[in-house]
Amino acid sequence: MTCPLCGLELRQNLLLTSLAITVCSNEQCIYPFNMSMEQIQQKRLMTKTSEREIMGKMLPKLAGAQVDEKVASFMVKEDDLME
Repeated sequence: MTCPLCGLELRQNLLLTSLAITVCSNEQCIYPFNMSMEQIQQKRLMTKTSEREIMGKMLPKLAGAQVDEKVASFMVKEDDLME
């Protein structure tokens, strides 16, 4: 998805471990903060997320940062103590 204001790619930013908001990747752009909360919700820019989903996205980033594969796998594995 691209930003309707500047045309750059949109990305998800975590607000909480269970909630993310889709925002413009351009730090100079105000999208979606130029809208009301109702508009943000109507456009489904706020989404529920989970620790599993977050950690799943981290593995390729760690590999790209040349983190050892075993270390990266350990970092993103599910915590046995968490439910």
